[in-house]
Amino acid sequence: MKTLYITTIMLLCCSLVSAEETFFSELESQAEVEKEGGTVDGGSFVPGKFGNGFVSEEVGDVIHFPVEDRFVNLEEGTVELWVTMGMDTSTITGELFTFMTYKRDTDAIFLQFNDGGIAQMRIKSANSWINANSEPLKWKKGEHHHMAGTWGPDGLKLYLDGELAGEDPSNKGPTVFAETFEINNASPPDPKFPTNCVVDGLRISDHQKEANELVLDDPAPVHSKGKLTVTWGRLKAVN
Repeated sequence: MKTLYITTIMLLCCSLVSAEETFFSELESQAEVEKEGGTVDGGSFVPGKFGNGFVSEEVGDVIHFPVEDRFVNLEEGTVELWVTMGMDTSTITGELFTFMTYKRDTDAIFLQFNDGGIAQMRIKSANSWINANSEPLKWKKGEHHHMAGTWGPDGLKLYLDGELAGEDPSNKGPTVFAETFEINNASPPDPKFPTNCVVDGLRISDHQKEANELVLDDPAPVHSKGKLTVTWGRLKAVN
């Protein structure tokens, strides 16, 4: 019995360690983005929530990062970032993409704004689009807000400033990825949707975070400790 207990704990620990943050960028400068393996096309780096962030103001302004080694688990994951509004949400028309990975004939992940000033977390999986939409927002120009989208066994979820703002019960994830993901504009060959907002503190995790795992204050990388704390907390509660 003791051996079985120890084996169970060891397997659980291995599972916990595998849940981690796979990418983090403060988006502080072009030099830092390029050091992290990214490419900067136009745009500029200006003050955001934590230090500088990237703003796209013209057609073609965008940051590209390779997907490889950043998205390691397609079945579930989390994308979160800070946005400093360049306009009131009430004035938004059309789509504005703070985060996107998509190319024709691939699946997709979008974290974006849309008509009427709503925010969206969107997944394309096997040619089907799944959306988690917020109610119309009342965010104002110059305000800082945290946006996060998760997908996985608990469905598709959109969090705004740490609170659940929209969800869909589908637990489908992307199956075929594009080669890059984009920040603050659309994917190539059509980065024609500059947001005029500042994006900083982008992080990607290989598991579906819960609300209390989202990073709303410290801009530094977190890695696995958030998932570990939550899970061990549940274990202690059970025991």
